[in-house]
Amino acid sequence: MKQLNNFRESLVLRGLSKNTIEAYADANRKFLEFIKKNPTDVSSRDIKRYVLRLIAKKQKPKSINLTISALKSFYDDYRGRRLFARIKRLKLEKPMPNVLSKEEIKEMIDSTANEKHKMIIKFLYSTGVRAGELINIKIKDLDLEDGYARIISGKGSKDRITIISKKLCRDIAEYLDENSRYLFESNRGGKLTIRSVQEIIKNAARKAKIKRRVYPHALRASFATHLYDNDVQLQKIQKLMGHSDYKTTFAYVKPSRLDIDNITNPLDLLCY
Repeated sequence: MKQLNNFRESLVLRGLSKNTIEAYADANRKFLEFIKKNPTDVSSRDIKRYVLRLIAKKQKPKSINLTISALKSFYDDYRGRRLFARIKRLKLEKPMPNVLSKEEIKEMIDSTANEKHKMIIKFLYSTGVRAGELINIKIKDLDLEDGYARIISGKGSKDRITIISKKLCRDIAEYLDENSRYLFESNRGGKLTIRSVQEIIKNAARKAKIKRRVYPHALRASFATHLYDNDVQLQKIQKLMGHSDYKTTFAYVKPSRLDIDNITNPLDLLCY
């Protein structure tokens, strides 16, 4: 459809990522297939009916919100229709982040025999990067002398700098293959997939006998929480994590036990 192709071009000019552009275009295509109308004839009622259908089909709220954002971007931002005055995104329940203890992370590292896999676990925990950012890190993005990694086009297409452990910098220097482009490459060459990183972390957690499900993001949450436990300022953690809003960072660290360990439980004060 020509209108969606032109919409794609407008998203490119706005600097959105390729994945976001394709997701927005696909969401609009599915909506038009359902509503069977020309975009010019679409009404707010049509959009509400479609959102209600997605809810009835028990789609996840996060997925529905992506659809709402995609449709709003097309009809309100691109076509200037203003159909979303009374259509709001669904409220999401924010789960507590899965934070690993230092002992659990050490056990994951110690129980992993593969040197590259061991290095990936260390890097995720040492830098707080996302799995999608990890696989795109090139050797030229590293400053092993001063202990920094430059994250190019992270989430939201933002660049940032994060820290690397001094000890890990020495390990990386010994591990690096000068013929490689990416820091961590697949056995066939080229960058790893997010799926492969997830499997590495899942297997390491299983070997470490951690009962709950562990994903790469748990190491990111642990990075933030353990920094906070060590009295690192929230604003500094926010910068390392690449968050636009400090509230996002706070959602990672608020379950920290640092502020509650020394509180006397009121039941213990009762004489019984």
